[in-house]
Amino acid sequence: MANSSLLGTYSPEDVTVVLSNAQFTHTASGFADGSFLTITRVIPAATLYTGADASSARVLRRVKNLDITFMLHQSSETNDVLSQLQILDEQAHNNDNLFSITIKDNMGRSVYSSDNCFIGTTPDGEFGTELSTRSWILHSVGSEVFHGGNAKFNPDTATTVQDLGYTPNQYWTT
Repeated sequence: MANSSLLGTYSPEDVTVVLSNAQFTHTASGFADGSFLTITRVIPAATLYTGADASSARVLRRVKNLDITFMLHQSSETNDVLSQLQILDEQAHNNDNLFSITIKDNMGRSVYSSDNCFIGTTPDGEFGTELSTRSWILHSVGSEVFHGGNAKFNPDTATTVQDLGYTPNQYWTT
């Protein structure tokens, strides 16, 4: 029987985003209030094909590219880091300014990472009577994605995920 009393905990202050390459390491800060980070797989892992005669098949894709959208408030120093990365990448026209990204929910098990990221375009600028936001879209290639929960496993679920080949940190199973 599932134990529904296991309480999960999430804190937006405990989501860490680290950008790095051989020249720098930067922990992003200054996220906008509300939804501040979106991670979207560009090409689905599987799609359904249905023929004219109702025959079906699935198309499997191993492409693990992501679009990662950062919502930063305009006073965030991470805007400066991303702006300079964009400028350097545009000027170089090679892969010298690609960077790694790691996104981790430090109060849970979700982790997203890639060693090949770049900025597609700069965000729109907006100024008004209140603080505005900057929406940065990063593209990552060959990403690793793990959507995990934020509560300890009940014994049945712990057994299930272990049977599926996932070995969580012991903290989550005790």
